[in-house]
Amino acid sequence: MKRLSKPFMTILIVCLSVIVVIGGQMIFAKSKSLKAATHNARSKGNPSAPLKIVEYIDFQCPACAKGAKFLREYYQKFPDQIYLELKYFPLSAHRFGLQSAKYAECAAQQGKFWQMHDLLIDRQEQWRDLTNATAAFQIMAVEADLNIADLDRCLVDPKTEKIIQEARLDGEIAKVSSTPSYFVNGEMIVGSKSLEEYFAQHFQSKAN
Repeated sequence: MKRLSKPFMTILIVCLSVIVVIGGQMIFAKSKSLKAATHNARSKGNPSAPLKIVEYIDFQCPACAKGAKFLREYYQKFPDQIYLELKYFPLSAHRFGLQSAKYAECAAQQGKFWQMHDLLIDRQEQWRDLTNATAAFQIMAVEADLNIADLDRCLVDPKTEKIIQEARLDGEIAKVSSTPSYFVNGEMIVGSKSLEEYFAQHFQSKAN
């Protein structure tokens, strides 16, 4: 067998190294792009709005549903005044907290986050006390016009749960311990009732 010359081997090694580096950069760029895309999918409103809200939510939490409906109503009335970013904070006490977050995150990866968000919130009373909510989630996924094959792959992908747990960790670092919790222009507000009271004191009078 003919041996390769030393210069040729050197060139081959250099080429392989370049391929590995470029491949790694492409994977990193794709991962970064996906993270940015799903982050944007979970945000809505005017980035320059005077009212910036970060919402930590567990979709099975009744108070979260109440708070989400309140924010949606406010957003519909004053879309230019609010920028809303949602972050997952599934509670271990809720059987479907993590599972519902996975469906929402997989919807985000298809650009349908808010459609799935609204369905989960509006029908919470129908699924939160079920023994198994998978069928209910699948029906909502169809109504949100998700690609079911992509959804099924996403639901079992470890990266999906990692995104959710990273959001929860962000909340824990920010001293979130219950849901719903909000940061309104940086000020922490806990509970949907407290959010409504805060809006009444600081924003409703200005909006009217």
